[in-house]
Amino acid sequence: GSKIVYTVDKEEIIKVEESKFKLQDIGVTLFASSMGSLEALVKFLQTECNPPIPISQVNIGKVMKKDVVKTGIINEKLLPEFNTILAFNVEIDEDAEKECKNNKVKIFKAEIIYHLFDQYTKYKKELFEQRKEAVRDKMIFPCELKILQNCIFNKKNPLVFGVEVMKGNLHIGTHLSDPITNTYIGKVVSIQNNHKDVQIGKKTSSVCIKVDNQENPNIAYGRQFDYSNTLYSRISRESLDTLKEYYKDDCTKDDLILI
Repeated sequence: GSKIVYTVDKEEIIKVEESKFKLQDIGVTLFASSMGSLEALVKFLQTECNPPIPISQVNIGKVMKKDVVKTGIINEKLLPEFNTILAFNVEIDEDAEKECKNNKVKIFKAEIIYHLFDQYTKYKKELFEQRKEAVRDKMIFPCELKILQNCIFNKKNPLVFGVEVMKGNLHIGTHLSDPITNTYIGKVVSIQNNHKDVQIGKKTSSVCIKVDNQENPNIAYGRQFDYSNTLYSRISRESLDTLKEYYKDDCTKDDLILI
């Protein structure tokens, strides 16, 4: 009536079972209470989430200090959203929680898969918005402007004149030029609509703009340009890359055509 019990190290089980999952070199780290729970979590993140959440490591059991250290080392040079542990219905060791600060590791814990997903996606969105705001000055929105001949208020730098926004929206900070004559007009430092300061001159509106040209402070209306010049926002490769990465959803179809 004796019973033979075979014991296998937890990490060895995971090494064998990892082949069941489509793991990636860069992704989040998962912890679950059992193989069944782990499979359910992986399936949800990889097939039911849009876009799928990449996974680089899978584990079973309590999150320990060594797990946090390992995660921090592997993801040290990666984006913060990958230096993350998703703990599904498992305990977090007290020392592991303390170690998170040292390794800049973020742990999200939940007993319901959807709650875990909501926590992580909220965190990702916050990180995205922080990066988006950080590169705001590099973003140049597309616009086409017609200079109003009878609204020229200062012909020398800083230039002050009226424009009609023909296409797109004019934002403060936009660099203006005439690509036909390759003339750089300057940077829009203020916009007024009906004598009130605004951040954006919207399409079809007529606004008064103040333009500063640090590259050519000797620029003058009537000399290098006049009302016959159609002005466009000067879009650099850097601003295009910024648009694709962070501001694509803020641009309309017409904006993209104008670019």
